[in-house]
Amino acid sequence: MRTTAYLLAFGLLIPFWALAALAWVATPAWSAHALDALSAYAAVMLGFLGAIHWGVVLATTPAERALLVGDARHRLGWGALLVLAAWVAAMLPWAVLSLSLLFLLLVVSWQIDRHWLDNLPVGWSYQRLRQWFTLLAALALLAAIASWLRPLLPVGGA
Repeated sequence: MRTTAYLLAFGLLIPFWALAALAWVATPAWSAHALDALSAYAAVMLGFLGAIHWGVVLATTPAERALLVGDARHRLGWGALLVLAAWVAAMLPWAVLSLSLLFLLLVVSWQIDRHWLDNLPVGWSYQRLRQWFTLLAALALLAAIASWLRPLLPVGGA
């Protein structure tokens, strides 16, 4: 199951990197579409990451939840708040602002997961998978944000 989880997680990174690359190489109009699509995709992925907390609460017994860090209501609230914050970020009219906020949400959600999901009763480390996913997704978001500098970069040789 671990191999499947890793393969799927890394497969879910493909749109992050493909859209970030498109933002660099496409015409300005297509670059803008790529950045908007990346904002929407990042928001969807943050919703998925927030839903993990719902899964933990709903899939554990009260006795198992007592062993976990954090109150079940806080976990459910965080999962819902992350979805709403990601949606608002994706709806912002400036892609660079949207992507910057989504980057921040991705990093903050990872830090919360590090705290709340550290002692999950599983045989392999969700934290390691989440760390790699977050690192690679965050780097793709930074690359896309940096594409806004493309018009300022010198063209050709001197």
